Amino acid sequence: MTEGSWISLLIVALSGILSVVAVLIFFWKRELLERRRVLHQQILQTTLPLRLQALERAALFLERNDPNNLFPRLAPHTFKHTANLIQLVFQTVQEEYLHNSAYQIYMGPRVWIALRTAKNTLLQTLNATLAEYPPLHTPPIQWVEKFKEKWRTLSPDPFQVAQAYLHSTMQELTQVN
Repeated sequence: MTEGSWISLLIVALSGILSVVAVLIFFWKRELLERRRVLHQQILQTTLPLRLQALERAALFLERNDPNNLFPRLAPHTFKHTANLIQLVFQTVQEEYLHNSAYQIYMGPRVWIALRTAKNTLLQTLNATLAEYPPLHTPPIQWVEKFKEKWRTLSPDPFQVAQAYLHSTMQELTQVN
């Protein structure tokens, strides 16, 4: 064999080896992508129910603690002292918030921030009403009306904003691609 034929043979052998390596890399990448897809699918099957449950809990928190629902549920007309009503409102909101805080990791940051903002705005408005209308000098029903007046001036309503984020997130999660 001549030197030129050895070089040709070497070139053919190297190109064959490179072709085999390229095919192996192609199949390795395809296998890696398939493994990632299967893993993603398994994670989705595990976390989707948890995320949906967390969003349900967030919806329940927002519904129960929206002042339009919270005060009628607590029946302010049954309280003799405004201070007792206010204490119960603060306690109820804080307990429900803490009860749902473990689910924040499944809600997503937009929903959790909006939920926390709604809660904080509610507590700030309660405190502002307290500062302006002390419980010793304001009967429970009148105090609630003063609070509602303050609450109605908020625009947009933080509980409605949080619910909008919640519904948007729910739509994203349940949308089939």
